[in-house]
Amino acid sequence: RTLLHSSFVSCDQSTLTENEKCLWTNAGTFLATLLLQRQGKPVQENGNGEDSEDREDNMAEISRLLSERGFAYRLSVAALTHNHDVPSKPPGRYAAAWDGILSDMLLQRLDMAFCPTSNFWDRHEYSDGSAGIDPSPYFSYIVPLDQKDGGAVDGLDSRKKSALDVIIDCIRRQVSTVFPAVLECKHAEWWAHCRPHSSGHQLHFDSDDEGRGGVRNPVCSTVINLSTDTGVGGETLVTTQTSTGKALASKGWLCSNKRNRLLSFRGDLLHGVIPGPRVPKCDISDCDATMSAGAIRSRRRVTFMVAFWKDIRTQDDDGHGSARPFSRVVNEAWAKPLSDPIDIEKEKKIDLDEARDCFFQVPAWEDVDVAKNKGDGASLKEIRKYKLALPPYQDFFQFFS
Repeated sequence: RTLLHSSFVSCDQSTLTENEKCLWTNAGTFLATLLLQRQGKPVQENGNGEDSEDREDNMAEISRLLSERGFAYRLSVAALTHNHDVPSKPPGRYAAAWDGILSDMLLQRLDMAFCPTSNFWDRHEYSDGSAGIDPSPYFSYIVPLDQKDGGAVDGLDSRKKSALDVIIDCIRRQVSTVFPAVLECKHAEWWAHCRPHSSGHQLHFDSDDEGRGGVRNPVCSTVINLSTDTGVGGETLVTTQTSTGKALASKGWLCSNKRNRLLSFRGDLLHGVIPGPRVPKCDISDCDATMSAGAIRSRRRVTFMVAFWKDIRTQDDDGHGSARPFSRVVNEAWAKPLSDPIDIEKEKKIDLDEARDCFFQVPAWEDVDVAKNKGDGASLKEIRKYKLALPPYQDFFQFFS
């Protein structure tokens, strides 16, 4: 905290170079994120933890840091701290989740393709944005869907399908119980992430070609958690804000992490991943008590995503990018666990109940400085009460990541 303060305390903004202004901004937003995450620490009365006065001081400093950097609103403390213990299930029109979505064999295929040591990440020059390296551009692959039987197309013997096709079939079949329109979809788009504990994913809308040429959303998007250590990384936040809506989201739901849990949400909803708070928790089954700090830092939150589209343009351009045809890479080493066939007769169809106690409702946004926003006639309360125009995206602070 002292080091971050030294980056911008008592500095004259008019004398800063562009690089120094960037440092000033990053140092302040990084410190604000850390202070917001500290707000979730339990209040202690023995002098060894955060007390009410500390929290008030922290909030005053957070407001100053963010106001100076042009932010009027921020993600709620409840969302950023993952500090919750009372489950609250969202209405089915927003999101749903199931545990144990894949068999051990299918889960193993995904592990082989996307474990942190897989060459999938190097092959795609993947960067999570840490270690001072810019995050890699978004890339994904397209698989065509057979609308006759609700499955994926592979051209194999009817008793065999590629592992990826079967995985997508399992996801699609389960999700159709909540979002039946997925059975009308012609394409599945998939991608994956491998991120350290403190790395989040800014809130966004899933869109064809990342919104170029206009926002076009999938029917629904899904996330399967592949992490063997679910103490690493933050939770996915799904809000009620839609890509075409005029109202600012008032709430959202955090979905807790669990291996082989499938999260599905409507494709036009604003969502993201909150950075993991403080030090990653250590699952007893997966962590040695003598694990080094370096080994702990190397742990990753690994996820596999699939979005279902009624129509999306496959982009068979050179290099990595969005909506590339999976068919052109099926013979690469990293893809073999996905493209190799399996005997589908050995894969039993399982009717799953929705996951219990995995969603937690939180406020979506809060004012950075309530008094200032009220004075400007633009507090969140006034925006909602008088149905004012949505403030610009850059007015909202999420987190430093």
